[in-house]
Amino acid sequence: MRKQISQVSWAALWLTLAALPIVVMVHSAYFPSSVSPVIQLNQQQRSAAVKLHLAQGLNLWQQQQYVAALNDFAKANELGSPDAGLYQQYGQQWLTAQQSAPLVIEQNSLQAWAPQACLQQILFVTSELDSLPQASRFIHQFNADKRLASLPICIAANIVFEPHLLPCASPYKNARITCDIKPLAPKLENKQFTHLVVFAKHGKANVHNGIMYLDQQDTYDVLVHELAHFAGFVDEYPLSSELAANVCKQGKAPNLVFKRINEGQIDTQYWQSLKQNTNVALTPARTCDNHSSQAFKPSAKLTFMEYYDVARIPEFYLAAWQQALKQPKNLTPAFINFAQTFEEQPASPYATYWRKRYEQFHFN
Repeated sequence: MRKQISQVSWAALWLTLAALPIVVMVHSAYFPSSVSPVIQLNQQQRSAAVKLHLAQGLNLWQQQQYVAALNDFAKANELGSPDAGLYQQYGQQWLTAQQSAPLVIEQNSLQAWAPQACLQQILFVTSELDSLPQASRFIHQFNADKRLASLPICIAANIVFEPHLLPCASPYKNARITCDIKPLAPKLENKQFTHLVVFAKHGKANVHNGIMYLDQQDTYDVLVHELAHFAGFVDEYPLSSELAANVCKQGKAPNLVFKRINEGQIDTQYWQSLKQNTNVALTPARTCDNHSSQAFKPSAKLTFMEYYDVARIPEFYLAAWQQALKQPKNLTPAFINFAQTFEEQPASPYATYWRKRYEQFHFN
């Protein structure tokens, strides 16, 4: 009996082995991919499910159905969506804060997050849930940017997320972003910061005093360009006649020197003082093309101040950037934005508070 079973087993094994090349050949003919069709189908299903849950969650959030939205974000997060993880994290934190004692949360959040060596302390702020991935990505890119590593600038790791608090608008297509910052003042009172970056949905990026405005289409290169404006850098593309009349007449910028129409020699003393024992060759810049003065830059090549997507930041520029940050009297913190906003209202206690912080920044 054992012998018969053995013979039957060997016969079955031989038939199985003989059939293997056919199976492999058929599989290769119909499924040429190295990934099995089942896995491919699962990946497609996973991607579709993530998109569905994200879309549903964002829609529910806009309808103020927060708990239902967080459930969708949780499902998308489980499927591996990093964006959903951010939505879930910040959305849950905000929702919990609404249900808790707000004073306790406000006093403990974002306190003493930057060392004193950081002369420019920046908070990212948004009321748009779908701006969180962009803001978070910019923080990581900034911290990994070797070009800016020597600058005393810090960006807080935590984003200030306050839904429905920052009404922002651009009155027409490609108009500069403007936001009503008054509702934000109580949230930032006693917080450690000097400048703000506000993320809005639509509009043209710009810097107004100590607040930068970005929209959801802006790249990290735009952030870096606008950061230089915080230090007083001027654009190296042609300014409008109105803006050039102010900038070129004033004749002062960390990245440029100016020569008025009746002046002889170009003053290079400023640049020589930044990089001693280094000769500087100035090149005409297009900044004052709509003005009688001429601007000069210490670089014959295009820089990040002329085109957003030019990553080149010359050493002279970095030296000028460092020098500018060490002189608070020449910088404009976001405190003045709040002070001026509330000074337009009669008997506002916030006007005095923010004006005091502005003066402390400049004179302490």
